[in-house]
Amino acid sequence: MPVRVRHFCRIIFGLVVAASFGMVPVVMAEGELRSWGDAKGKNKIKAKFVKLEDNVVTLEKEDGDEVEIELKKLSPADQKFATEAAKDGGDNPFKAKTDDPFKVKPKGGKKKSAADTEDAPETGEFKTFKFKIASAKQIKSGAPSKSWRIELPEAEPQTPVELVEKTSIPAKVDFFERLNGMAISRDVSNKMGVIGYYLDKHGQDAITRVVICDLKSGESSSPASTKGQYVPVALHDDGRRIVARSTESGWGKNDRLEVWTLNGDEVSKQFTWTPYDFETGGNRDVTWVEFLDKDKLATCNSLGKLIFWKFPDIKPLAVFETGARTVPALGHDRKMLAYSVGNAIGVLDIAKQKVLAQQAVSSSPVEINLEFSPSGKLLAGVSQGKLLVWDLVSGKLQKTISCDGLNSTGGVVFIDEDFVLVGNSNVIDLQNEVKLWTYSGAEHVRSLNGTVFFAVSHGTDRNGALITAQLPHSNARDLLERALKDPVDFVLKPGATIRIDVSGIADASQRERVTQGLTKQLAANRWTVDPNGTLEAVATVEGPKETRVSFRQRGDYKFKEYTVRIKLVSGKQAIWEAARNNSPNFVQLKSGESMEDYLRGQEKPSYEFFEHVVFPMYLMKPASGTPPGNSVTIGTSRVTVDGIQ
Repeated sequence: MPVRVRHFCRIIFGLVVAASFGMVPVVMAEGELRSWGDAKGKNKIKAKFVKLEDNVVTLEKEDGDEVEIELKKLSPADQKFATEAAKDGGDNPFKAKTDDPFKVKPKGGKKKSAADTEDAPETGEFKTFKFKIASAKQIKSGAPSKSWRIELPEAEPQTPVELVEKTSIPAKVDFFERLNGMAISRDVSNKMGVIGYYLDKHGQDAITRVVICDLKSGESSSPASTKGQYVPVALHDDGRRIVARSTESGWGKNDRLEVWTLNGDEVSKQFTWTPYDFETGGNRDVTWVEFLDKDKLATCNSLGKLIFWKFPDIKPLAVFETGARTVPALGHDRKMLAYSVGNAIGVLDIAKQKVLAQQAVSSSPVEINLEFSPSGKLLAGVSQGKLLVWDLVSGKLQKTISCDGLNSTGGVVFIDEDFVLVGNSNVIDLQNEVKLWTYSGAEHVRSLNGTVFFAVSHGTDRNGALITAQLPHSNARDLLERALKDPVDFVLKPGATIRIDVSGIADASQRERVTQGLTKQLAANRWTVDPNGTLEAVATVEGPKETRVSFRQRGDYKFKEYTVRIKLVSGKQAIWEAARNNSPNFVQLKSGESMEDYLRGQEKPSYEFFEHVVFPMYLMKPASGTPPGNSVTIGTSRVTVDGIQ
């Protein structure tokens, strides 16, 4: 899907134009001060008519303040007066229902939110939903078997949606504020996104801000805020209603969901519920939320218990217990859901609330985060450091690719039928099993139907951005093609000959161990160890270095630090390196063991590093004077507010 920037023009000279949000221009009209009343006869104000726009009447009071009221909420006589005073109108679902229909309009002509749509619900006071989980249907899990057969539904034709490459989002208001969440609406025709900010300073109330982005126009709403710590976890198909989850430190404190809309610079809270109110401790926490369509929502907790809800009535429709601490995957057409349970994976038909297929993937329990490919023909997951890819129709395992050297936390998402993004940053080429590219710098990453969205901030001095990208980007694809077809520009490639130098290992008794470990790891990339090799793998141990280590509640301790290092050298220039030191990041003491005893046992080089180090498969010839890299992918890029650099 091409990513293009769409440009808009604006018309002034008395017409209000908001093409990016579909609002209808209206003729401005002035009036004299008169008395206005609402349809119920409860409220009256003295004001003059300003305009009728989107079925909302704007009035100016004697003190200069402007108020807004929906046309239908005025008295019949005032409706007629306003209609005659203006020559055009529309339907604006912008405003939430309040007891007083005359709503003060912010001064300064603040534009309306990008979140506005035509089906915004009218709500009264903030409502808490209660429910009986026993009333929901219990979906039974299938038994793992050798048979797996799924008939894929016929793909519905979709009109490509043009998205902008960059949507500006507000700068941080404080050094300590951070982006704390992002969600993208799954409605293919309504590409909207929501970004969350969170600020918690000592002695002050925590503040959450949210902003809604129109990914087709590149415009975003003004930020709206509320007290407390929340994270946006889902966005309704209308692109307006936000599902936010409470998020605090401690088990069982991420359990509450709230539905919000934006009202100027304030969050308008519609209703709330606690999906796993019947659980205790960490099992109350909500770990996953997705809209299945405009009328249904699904949640999952830390135990893998899925609940399907009617929305916005919030009634539990069905419950499916996987019993696995993993995140389910929703098909891009939202007709199927993939899950893992113990040592098996399965696929659920959402409409029929029935397991379609389930099969074992291991003889022992595993945790797998699954994802459908954009076509729906493949299913992928990361488990125990390996990327697994299945054919969805037959259930046949097609690929098993090592993720060694890559951060695979966060699972896997398809960015193409031939490429996946592992750990939200690393692209793997499935066909050639090449660790292709690393993308760093984004604070939040989401992918939907092959499009990747990066949320990036730039501190308090400049606006951040929501970057829309098709990965791998063109430079990465070009470099991959060169590496596979004519790798003349690559100093490191399959078939390379490498000699090993362990003279930098002071302990002669460990040299053979290091040599054997490196030989095995080099062979994994189809390289040959040769005393006359054109490249050199140089292993060294540095230290001991007297230092101090600190542990919370335990204090500071003297410690002898060693650093083990491996460098790949071409000629006299180091082209790649990796290192590790022996300083412990986490300590678990045995019964009767003191901290001093534990640390003394760690004061030695980590020789096992050489037995597990992962080398890049391809490496370009570096420019003279360029410091050695340490990425195992062919290349790296940084995502900034200006795009992919």
